Amino acid sequence: MNIKIETLIAYVVARLSERSSWEGIAFLLTLTGSRYGANLPLDQCVALGGMLSGAIKIIFPDIKQQKDPS
Repeated sequence: MNIKIETLIAYVVARLSERSSWEGIAFLLTLTGSRYGANLPLDQCVALGGMLSGAIKIIFPDIKQQKDPS
């Protein structure tokens, strides 16, 4: 596989293992729900996105980075 593609895939996988990525995805999905699909008012979508983001913070702990021993 091309080195650039492998690097991109490694980056995406690393980002998807972080809680903050899923918080952002959940928030963006709820915001787009106001425009496409759910037809909710924007303020309700913002509140829903905040609730989902908060739930993700509560459910999934932070991943602690291991320090390099060298």
